Amino acid sequence: MNKRFGTMAIVVATVAAAAGLFANASNSAPQPPNCGFVWGCLVTLTATGPSPDTLTMHAEGNLRFVTQDSVTHTVVFANGLCSFTLDPGSGSHGCNDPFMFYAGSYAYTVDGKFQGTVVTTPLRRSVTLTARSHTIRGRTRLTLRGRVHRSDPGTSPPPPVVVLARHNSSQPFALVATVRTRGSRRITYRWKLDVQPQAATTYIAEVTAQRLCYFPRSRCADPQGQVWADARSRPFTVRIRHGVQK
Repeated sequence: MNKRFGTMAIVVATVAAAAGLFANASNSAPQPPNCGFVWGCLVTLTATGPSPDTLTMHAEGNLRFVTQDSVTHTVVFANGLCSFTLDPGSGSHGCNDPFMFYAGSYAYTVDGKFQGTVVTTPLRRSVTLTARSHTIRGRTRLTLRGRVHRSDPGTSPPPPVVVLARHNSSQPFALVATVRTRGSRRITYRWKLDVQPQAATTYIAEVTAQRLCYFPRSRCADPQGQVWADARSRPFTVRIRHGVQK
């Protein structure tokens, strides 16, 4: 009986460890304490400096400072875009300028003597590329297709896919087309493109757009920095089979 329970305990521990491994692998960076998408990220000002002194959060995140100390603290960011004073019992305070919304490393000081850093990492996304066959007859149409997956749906529009191609490894990849994806406010989007290569061709798909709103581009403010990580698919090579198939 004890042996059976011991075996069950090992299985449960193994599953729990695997779950933790996959949970960590799903993030582009470790989530620090008191940091998440719902409530935002929190730095506590203390008599010995900020806690944590280095905080990592995802792009589009919200950062607030609080104090549990009995004295006033002053926070000044090195880029000059944010500075404020936080009194005891005054609640929380954040920066009015949204620069930490974008990927980057942002240094600051507390009371002019304690160092702190906020590291904003881009949200993850990936793109795939495939087709029904790697080998086709000449002048045959082939449909390239794939999916774009992103780690957080947010409110940003479906990202376009840029398809590039080259005929041999000594050439740079050249633009073939920019393809719209299908989907609205989802995590996964589909795309496809018909091509008709006349010679052996290697294709790749990329996602680099950073747009953050659904309005036409003329009504969208240009992003001040990177929110989404750039993504590139694995190469897909199409070869041409010559002659008549019997």
